[in-house]
Amino acid sequence: IDDTTLREGEQTPGVVFSLEDKLEIARRLVEVGIQRLEAGFPAASKGEMNAVKSIVREGLDAEIFGFSRAVKSDIDAVIECDCYGVMLSFPPSDIHLKYKLKMTREQYLERAVECVEYAKSHGLYITYSAEDSTRTDLNFLKKVFKTVVDSGVDCARIVDTLGVATPTLMKKLVSAVKETVPVEIEVHCHNDHGVALANILAALEAGASVASTSVLGLGERCGLAPTEELIVCLHNFYGVETFETEKLYELCKLVSEIAGVKIPASKPVCGENAFTHKAGIHQAGVLENPITYECYPPEMVGQKRRFVIDKLSGRHMIEMKLKELGIEASKEEVLKLLREVKRVSEERRSALTDQEFRELVKKVLGK
Repeated sequence: IDDTTLREGEQTPGVVFSLEDKLEIARRLVEVGIQRLEAGFPAASKGEMNAVKSIVREGLDAEIFGFSRAVKSDIDAVIECDCYGVMLSFPPSDIHLKYKLKMTREQYLERAVECVEYAKSHGLYITYSAEDSTRTDLNFLKKVFKTVVDSGVDCARIVDTLGVATPTLMKKLVSAVKETVPVEIEVHCHNDHGVALANILAALEAGASVASTSVLGLGERCGLAPTEELIVCLHNFYGVETFETEKLYELCKLVSEIAGVKIPASKPVCGENAFTHKAGIHQAGVLENPITYECYPPEMVGQKRRFVIDKLSGRHMIEMKLKELGIEASKEEVLKLLREVKRVSEERRSALTDQEFRELVKKVLGK
């Protein structure tokens, strides 16, 4: 995994990381087992350059990359930071060539080769990030990758910049590029249509070997495929046990706090509701055996199981809560308490806290 929380993640509107923030996030990512870190865009500012330099000096057990446009001064900034590699971003789509770059395809290839050869002459590992790959003519995209790999590129990155690809298209693109160049293939997928993670998985199944993600899916507009969700998918669906999954919840909480971005309750892996059971049918099943309604245990990602006490709860839930309180009750008392729980919950349209449940027990049962 090439985690880009420190670069793309900071492109989330309203998010700005300090140097200390970046260092703390970088350390946690490496603890989880992330192999590559896209540490930032050194040419963007003095502070950004200092941050990337500091991450490199940490001596973390990961390959540290600096982001760069196809501009020699950008590459120089990455070189100055002593990064392991450069993430060289240069869009080959006709849309970007016409409206942003103002150059022909021939001029594009000439600039690409010039920058690749320059970066290679300074000993950098080069990931060539073909921004807007999914809106690029396939034959030209293959020509671009063939040309830059012949010039020294180590990894070809297919980029779904606007999140417009489908899993079928990603498989097609990865297969085509894999047949064209003998290097690692990386994919970077945006989530504008909500299929970034599905696209990453499709790409990996087609032969890609590197996935670019960010914690919580932070990034431009709708963000990217979330690092933590990809890791869980790799572990559960494909048997990949490379990562320390039990550290994912704390990693997500850290990034959430630093970025000031609230984690949605229903967010997979780290959301408050991810392992929270509400319906009485579900609660009864989980109390018998969690596998009835949990596809993986909360402990696997550092989470905890939770139960909601409200109008949908059943007898089993009331019995469990009473047991937790060390209170014995007859079947009739349990049912009486259950009716009162449902009444209170319906009237105020909310669940009961543990303290409120305890007070209700005292009121209804006198215990």
